[in-house]
Amino acid sequence: MTRRQRPKVYRKTADSSRLLRRWRSWLPSMGDDLSHLIGKREIFWGLQEVAKENNRFLDPRSFFDWMCENYVVTASIEIRKFVDADSRSRSLWRMLYEILEYPGIINREQHVAIYTPRPGQEYGQIAFDNVVGRKCLVLPQQQIRSDLRKIEDASERIRKFVNKRVAHRARPGALRRLPKFNELDGAIDAVDVVFCKYNLLLSGHAFESMHAHRQYNWRKVLWDPWIPTGSTLHPET
Repeated sequence: MTRRQRPKVYRKTADSSRLLRRWRSWLPSMGDDLSHLIGKREIFWGLQEVAKENNRFLDPRSFFDWMCENYVVTASIEIRKFVDADSRSRSLWRMLYEILEYPGIINREQHVAIYTPRPGQEYGQIAFDNVVGRKCLVLPQQQIRSDLRKIEDASERIRKFVNKRVAHRARPGALRRLPKFNELDGAIDAVDVVFCKYNLLLSGHAFESMHAHRQYNWRKVLWDPWIPTGSTLHPET
């Protein structure tokens, strides 16, 4: 059983404003990274549909396998970044860990103050009710621990894969089995849900997901041959 790292709890802090600014400054880059990761997943599964419809895409398999392997490695590393526990890391895990250190630093008063005066602050009350609880004045420690466990549990096998196969070459048997695609998807979804929750609590920006709808059809690049007849790269030229 994996031993989970948990912080010492500091009951009071005179510098809550500094800590809130610190975490809020992490949100934009984390949000961008997560949005790009979800976009990569969209393309990956879209390519699976293309391959099912057109088997010629798989003959030979080298190019298709290369794209799939690159996605798996890249997506796994991205997930590993979100759950990085290093004290120097600006990760989602690190942010939740630090929030857990200071009970009550995320609270109803702090959250409502993000919004403009009426009617904006009424929306802040409603948002805090929906995310934290109607009778809650502060974000409970149990919720933070639960959110930490959620991203830890969902990413555990992905993290081990990166540590023992991508970034390092561990001894045979150190990794019992490779993660499955549904586990990678589950880790992305868990990070997405938890990030959106704390993005709302800290910044007031409400998103159900960081998935960004494209303003173009990414499949357009596949509509025409990449190497047309006449090119010096075409074998029939």
